[in-house]
Order: sequence, then structure tokens, then C-alpha cells
Amino acid sequence: MTFRTSVARPLASLGLAAAVFAGCGTTLVLDNDRLQQEITSGLANNGITAQVTCTGEVPIKLDNVSTCQATTPDGTKLTIQVTQKDDKGTVDWQLVGS
Repeated sequence: MTFRTSVARPLASLGLAAAVFAGCGTTLVLDNDRLQQEITSGLANNGITAQVTCTGEVPIKLDNVSTCQATTPDGTKLTIQVTQKDDKGTVDWQLVGS
């Protein structure tokens, strides 16, 4: 099962809406807080309770792939693959391992 959401933020100003600043040198990165919330919610909607952690400054780039980790209350570790579907912060994510 694959889930899709949009999670982008300018690296220079955390928490602001995503925007492209051509020529300004601003690099857009995935908003890890929002991504973690979206994945946590999606897992919960499918009966999985877990704490999700996405780390690092992942630049927004079409087809870029990164991973997040989740831990269930019983200590089971889950790996979530995040694939960027465009250059605006839209991602698909799916469980790829436990």
C-alpha cells in the first residue's frame, strides 16, 4: 500500500509554506515534522501505532528516495520508504521492512 502527501518547506525558514525562489539560492527540503505526522496518521488509519522519525535535510527533487524509521509500542522497528513524486514536495511513502 502506497500513500501520497505533500510535505515541503524552505530550508532557510522552517515551518513556512513551500515556495520556489528562483535565483535566491534557497533550497527546498522536505518538512520532516509534517512528514512524520502524515506517516503516523496513515499508519494509524491502517491499525498500526508507531512513533515515526524522519531525519536529515532531504532536498526536494523529483524521484529522490529517502527513508524514515518507525517504532511500535512493542519495540518493532519499521522502515518507511519515501519517494518524491515531483519537485514541489509531493511524496509517496510505503512500509518496506520491519
